[in-house]
Formats: sequence, C-alpha cells, structure tokens
Amino acid sequence: MKHWPTRLTSLDRFLNRFTRLRPGEGGSVVAFFTYALLMMVSYYILKTIREPLLLASSSAEMKSYAYAVTALILLFLVPLYGIAFRHLGKQQLTRYVSLFFLVNLVVFFGLGRVGVDIGFAYYVWVGIFNVLITAQFWAFAADSYNVKSGKRLFPLIMIGATLGGLVAPWMSGALFPITGPWPLLTMAMVLLAFTIPCVHWARVSVPPGSRSQHSAEDDKPDGGALGGITLVLTDRYLLLVAMLIVLLNWVNTTGEYILAEMVIRYADSAVAAGSELGKADLIAAFYGTFFFTVNLLTLVFQVFLVARVIRWIGVRGAVLVLPLIAILGYGLVAFIPIFSLFRLVKIMENSTDYSLMNTTRHALYLPLSAAQKYEGKTTIEAFFWRFGDLGQAGMIYVGLNWFQFGVSQFALLNVVLSVIWLAVAWQVGKGYRSKQEELGENLPPRLHHRPRDRFLPPGEAFDFALSGNTFVSPYEGDVMTFEVEQEGGGELPGWLEFDAEGLAFRGVTPGDIGEQTVLTIWAMDFDGAWAEGRLVLRHQQDSSLSGILPGTRKHNDH
Repeated sequence: MKHWPTRLTSLDRFLNRFTRLRPGEGGSVVAFFTYALLMMVSYYILKTIREPLLLASSSAEMKSYAYAVTALILLFLVPLYGIAFRHLGKQQLTRYVSLFFLVNLVVFFGLGRVGVDIGFAYYVWVGIFNVLITAQFWAFAADSYNVKSGKRLFPLIMIGATLGGLVAPWMSGALFPITGPWPLLTMAMVLLAFTIPCVHWARVSVPPGSRSQHSAEDDKPDGGALGGITLVLTDRYLLLVAMLIVLLNWVNTTGEYILAEMVIRYADSAVAAGSELGKADLIAAFYGTFFFTVNLLTLVFQVFLVARVIRWIGVRGAVLVLPLIAILGYGLVAFIPIFSLFRLVKIMENSTDYSLMNTTRHALYLPLSAAQKYEGKTTIEAFFWRFGDLGQAGMIYVGLNWFQFGVSQFALLNVVLSVIWLAVAWQVGKGYRSKQEELGENLPPRLHHRPRDRFLPPGEAFDFALSGNTFVSPYEGDVMTFEVEQEGGGELPGWLEFDAEGLAFRGVTPGDIGEQTVLTIWAMDFDGAWAEGRLVLRHQQDSSLSGILPGTRKHNDH
C-alpha cells in the first residue's frame, strides 16, 4: 500500500500559494493537470484547423448549421454512451472514449490526404469531440475527488486545461500557413494518445482522504433505454443544469456566428485591399491570435481569481457571473456594432467562460452520484450542450432569411436569452445548496480539544505544538487554515512565532513579561466557516496551577 504523507510536501506547499491543499494532494493535482493539458492542446490544435477547413470554402451560415447537425448526431451517441457505462469500468470507459476519437482522427487524416473535402464533416466531428472528451474528463475528475477536495482543487486542475488552450492556438496559427493542416493533425493524434495512460496515474494519485466516497448503489445508472437523457429529464437539478448549459451555449454560439461574420468581412476586405495572405491564412491567423488572447486572459483569471471568487461567493454566486457579463456585453454591442468592440466583448465573455464558468459548472456535479456524474454530466455536456447549437441555428436561419437581421439584432436577442439564463442560474445555485445540505456540507469546523494553559517562564526559550486534532472538520477532504492573535484582536508580540501548518509556537519569553499572554486561535475552512479556541500562556508560576503544561521544546499538547 502506498505511503501517504501526513505533512505538506514541497509540492503541496508550492501549490498552496494558489489554493488550500491537504498533505499529498499535490501529486494528484499534477496528474490531472497533465491529463488536462495534453487533452486541451490536442483539442485546440484540432479546433484551429477546423475554422479554415470550413470557412475557406463555405460561409458563417454553414458553420451554424454544422452545430445543429452535431446536436442531432449526439442524440444517437448519448444512449450508446449509457450502454458503455453499464458494461465497462469507469477507468476503462475513459480510456476507450479517447481511443475511439483517436481512430476517428486516423480516418480523417487518410481521407484528407487523398483529396476528400472533409471540411463540414470534420467541423461536426470536432464539435462532438470537444463536448464528449471534456465532459468525460471532468466526470472522471468529479468521481475521483470528494466535494470538499474537488471544490478546492478544480481551479488548479483547470489551469492545465487553460495552458493547453493558450499554447495550442498560438502554435497552430503560426504553423498553419507553413505546414498546412496535416502535420498539425498528426501532432494532435500523438498528444491525444498520451492522455490514455494518464487515466490510471490520475486515479491512483488521489490521497484516501480526498477521494470520492460512494457506494456501489451510486454507480447504478437509472436512465432506462435512453440512458442519460431520461436521467436528466426526470431529475429536477440535472434538468436545471441542462437548461443552464443550453442557454450558455446558445448565447455563446450566437456570439461566435456574429464574430465569424465579422471575420469573413475583415478577410474579404483585406484580400480586396491587396493582402499578401489568402483568405484562409487570414482567417487562421485571426483565430490563432484570438484564441491565444482569450486563453492568456483565461490563465490570469484561473490562476489569480477563480479559487478566490469561489471562496468568496461560493459556487452558487459564481454561476451568476457569466450571464451578467453577457447581458452587459451584448447590450453594449447591440447599440455599437463595431468589430473591434465586439472582439473585446467576446474575449471577456470567452475568458470568463473558460475559467470561472468552466470550473463552476464542473463543480456543480461534485455532490452527485457516480451515475449522475458520468451519464448525467456527459448527456448534459454533450447532447444538451449541442441542443443550444440547434436553437441558435434555428434563430440564425429565421433571423437571416425571414427578418434580414444584422449584428445589432442578433446581439439584442442574446441580451434577452441572457436574462433568462440568469434566472435559470439562480435556480441552479439554489439546487446546488440543497444538494450540499443533503450531504450535510454546511457544518463549520469545531474545537475538539481545548488547548491547555502553558507555563512559559521569563527569559527561557520555548517550542511546543498543539495537538493535530485541536480543531476538526466534519468532512472528508476539507482543509483548515489557522490564525492566531492576542485576545481582543491585537497582533502577536514580536517574541512569539506561530507555525500555522504544525500549530506550533516558538520563541523566547522576555524577562520583563507580565503575568500572562492570552491568545485566540482561529480555524477556518475553505468556505469561510470557522471555529475558535483560547490559549493562555502564563509566565508566573502559581502553586494552584499545577496542571499547567510546561512550554518544553517539541512538546505536543495531547
């Protein structure tokens, strides 16, 4: 059996700069981080290739219809996924899904090399690949961590996905004019193949106290013949999350149509003005730069803001942020339809989506059963995600062909959808809180052993630690931070040093010290709930206080 550390390792301490870790969790973060990085580099290479393969010989309207075809295909794929979930172990299922897509890429490579026009089919396939492979990854992550650990560590794991999205678009945009699509496609296949052995590595690297705890009964799917579709439609919380995802993608994809329309106009104008680059190269260069900028800002948000935002306002509050941004952004563009302005709006929308919203929406599944995580989540992130594409495709068709809508009108429609999205997000947040309460996830830490008084004589050195279970959390995977101040709110005196990790105190008592020093110790969990205890340091010996522990070196309070 693997030996797990009881104190923070060097890796744990480094990662603790960004979120709170329990001993041994750093290795699991690195494993999932690597898995996410390889997966997203592969995906963004494929995504950058798909834009010029379709748009160079087609239109932005066909791009919208490709999303609708993707949704229809997923209607048949989701029940097949449910069948696979019933007959395969979860690790094997994760590996086989990646292997299935790897074989698909080999087929596309062969067809493309012999001159077959794969633009539309490849565009549809990348849409399916995107939602299934990422949903599969986060279902696997949610099933590997318990609620408390996942909420703390998902922001760090998401940094790996963000870095992949940052590197790949820049690299693909720079290489596409030189190499064309086929060497890049080969590179994506190699990286995707490397994710397969990451599955076992990631699973076994999670420390016991951070792992998801569920019974075999939780693994039983109950979606019937239609698998996850029935499961989602019969569970109010999952249905609300599905509605959230539909609206999120509807708004975002309509924005992608507006952006694509503007990019095509920009490329046509540049070619007409005598640009040295062709239309396909201009489009590839723009999207490469656009994806790079989005993911650079996403990385900044992910590293410095996401964990803090979730800690400050919780998952319930974080799920409201993106619809509010969409309401403000599209409302502005509806009245000022300028390309440079809309590019900024989309950069902010996508950056928030890929960082805070991505992390939050994956955390929504943490309190659920394994069947709900795998079948329910994959159904929502695959079929219902693309159902939003179907809605926007219909809206684009009707708007263009019946009402001759332009950019301003489509932006205004997005404002209306975003208001509905905000209302649904509010209900999802309430549902998440209810799920947490069902698990009893609303209890604060508590003082388990009251610290006994210490005798620290004037002029003598001391070094002692309180018991590790002075404060306890009622939940597996929770982690506490400790702070100490003088009673009444004063700062610690200069002669007293506090080590928060070991609950240790050391220093030298001054010769002119008073009768006693009284300290308040605070234990706070990741959600901000706290408990406090009182520690009295006495400096004058009294025969009536014979039970006081001496402040001897390396003495533990038991």
